[in-house]
Amino acid sequence: MPYKILDLFAGAGGLSLGFEMTGLFTVSAIVENNKNAAKTYIKNHPGLQNYNDILRVDFEKLRTDVGEIDVVIGGPPCQGFSNANRQRRQLINGSNELVKRYVKAVKEIRPNIFVMENVKAIASGKHSFCLTYEEQNYIENQLGLHIYNKEIVLYEGDYANQLLDLYNVHRKDLSSVSLMTEEELYVLYNVYKKKENLKKYFSKESNVKRVRDIMENLKNIEDFPEWYNENIEETKAALKILLEEKDSVINSLIKQLKLFWDIQRFYQGIQELNEKDAIYSVRGEGQKIKITMKTYVVIDYIKKAFEDLEYTVNGDVLNAVSFGVPQNRERYIFIGVKKDFKQIKKEEVKLPAPIIREPDKFVTVHEAIEDLKKYQPTTNGMEVDIVVDEKPVIDTYYKKMVMSTKNKYIYNHVCTQTSTAALERFKQIRVGENFHSLPESFKSTYENPARTQNTIYKRLDPQYPSDTVVNVRKSMWIHPELDRAVSAREAARLQSFPDSYKFYGTKDSVYQQIGNAVPPLLGRAIAESVLELLGNEDEFVSIRAIYDEIDKRKR
Repeated sequence: MPYKILDLFAGAGGLSLGFEMTGLFTVSAIVENNKNAAKTYIKNHPGLQNYNDILRVDFEKLRTDVGEIDVVIGGPPCQGFSNANRQRRQLINGSNELVKRYVKAVKEIRPNIFVMENVKAIASGKHSFCLTYEEQNYIENQLGLHIYNKEIVLYEGDYANQLLDLYNVHRKDLSSVSLMTEEELYVLYNVYKKKENLKKYFSKESNVKRVRDIMENLKNIEDFPEWYNENIEETKAALKILLEEKDSVINSLIKQLKLFWDIQRFYQGIQELNEKDAIYSVRGEGQKIKITMKTYVVIDYIKKAFEDLEYTVNGDVLNAVSFGVPQNRERYIFIGVKKDFKQIKKEEVKLPAPIIREPDKFVTVHEAIEDLKKYQPTTNGMEVDIVVDEKPVIDTYYKKMVMSTKNKYIYNHVCTQTSTAALERFKQIRVGENFHSLPESFKSTYENPARTQNTIYKRLDPQYPSDTVVNVRKSMWIHPELDRAVSAREAARLQSFPDSYKFYGTKDSVYQQIGNAVPPLLGRAIAESVLELLGNEDEFVSIRAIYDEIDKRKR
């Protein structure tokens, strides 16, 4: 009888697919609020129930629907506490709540084992949560976590004293002071950032409408200081000119826009802290206004919260490349065992040991995608399937685990229609190089070429594993030999998704689903460690055994 899994933050299903590869797990239900990712998951698992939103799941009803769950798995997003120098980001990232909802799910489901996957940096202590009044007793007294003061500059400029005075008068109700939503602030930020090419920005009617709506909503506030209302009027006048004079940008107008943005961002930030029930203080220091927030470290919270729920927890960083994935991808993996299921020490909760240790034996990009280069990828929708003209020879560990001799079609061999400018860049970039290797004349369309990430316009090196697969459509990854973008299927191969696994949705959503996923081969290795904890050491063929057998055959 297979063990039953609940997959939280399921995405397209990479982690659970790894569990299913052992033949000893079955997914009973998933929780995934991204419609495209959920569609991919359900299409590959017909009849499966998706409970959609982790913030609204009734876990008692879920247990009634599907029965007892043996293992809970999932990777809640965790960006923790952001700094103040943000554009669209919030001070308190909403993913704080998602990590805590994962803990709540384990508390209510009470599985024998859970697996939690997260970013490598979560172990560094740099990720922290903001302490709220509601949770203060639980965090400080029940879990006994150390509380740190984290200071950020929320405003710096000539109006620091005036802003602080207005804050002190209206601190109990900042809704009248904060004129802009976080979304509107982002619109103004874009106008400011696109100052060198506003004509292009305003060529989109949607951008024009957003700015006009903001101008319409900006109104003077009765009984407010003269400087505040003047700032509103000057900003409206600046926006009007910027909309009309799209070819020439006057620096004073942009400066006025930035001043207004800074002022509104300050009040919007304070309002956000109030809405999130955060414990904080505000003080002025010269031309700066600083916020001091009470925070605690995410990794400490996770460990203590699960200990409080009577789980023995161990965690470490695993690199997918060590398990046969043709990609360097490091993730932090927690495994927890319920104490009344098995009384064991932390060090006995073992994570999988690498099966490939020597770099010269890592699975390469060539081995993963070489056979696909003879098929011309379509630039149409994801529903186009390409007929396979011959079956792959299963002569390596990777091909045995990923490539199927049963499939009649190649799914998702789709990439973006390449623009003329992008194609010219492709031709200039050699194997292993990226955007920074381009001649300066090919970088002119980028606002700040020097700050462009090294993964942008990366031509894959066929002799090595790839970098961490993200949304390679946005990153403009280039095929090792051909002057074209990497297709969605090629990205899926780099993630170790079997060829039989089909993705659904728009191009960008499919690339994003693939980039967000846990590589299934890494998932399988984790699943095998879970099986050992469940007492099934001898009831499955391990990926190590498969690798050793094929490696011996090759020698």
